[in-house]
Amino acid sequence: MSLLDDCEYKNMSDIDIEIKGIDKIISGLKKFPEEIKKNFSQAGQEAATEIINTKGLAVYPPETDANRPPTPYYIRSRGMQYKTRNNGKSERYGTQFYTKSDGYGTIIGNRSSYAKYLAGENEQAEHMAKIGWKKLIDVAKDKIGIVTNIFSKWADYTIKKLGL
Repeated sequence: MSLLDDCEYKNMSDIDIEIKGIDKIISGLKKFPEEIKKNFSQAGQEAATEIINTKGLAVYPPETDANRPPTPYYIRSRGMQYKTRNNGKSERYGTQFYTKSDGYGTIIGNRSSYAKYLAGENEQAEHMAKIGWKKLIDVAKDKIGIVTNIFSKWADYTIKKLGL
């Protein structure tokens, strides 16, 4: 499973998962390539959802003084609030995550322009980490057991379904 964004997470590392029974699936690739690719795509999507729906990623950490008056202050999902107006420039980071299949892997990214400063492996702003924003790669590593179980479940399902 790759943790990449088209432009924001190019420096993130891949996470490799070892799955028991994968040898049977590899032997079945010639006979059932599309079925196996479809099932591992499903596994990746399920694992990505588990990773993304985490406090510090899609679920925002608690607000700080920067999110409260006096002006200027930032209103989440709206933008910077000034005395007489809001600039409306929020990119809604928590709703901008996406996943896509990449062969037998899955890519996780975020479309907001500042995503790398909240969750990037090498670019995360130090003050963002201090207030509770997590690096995407760290969340994935923390959840590696859950992710491995998801992939193992899908591997077992594939082996059983295809009679491998």
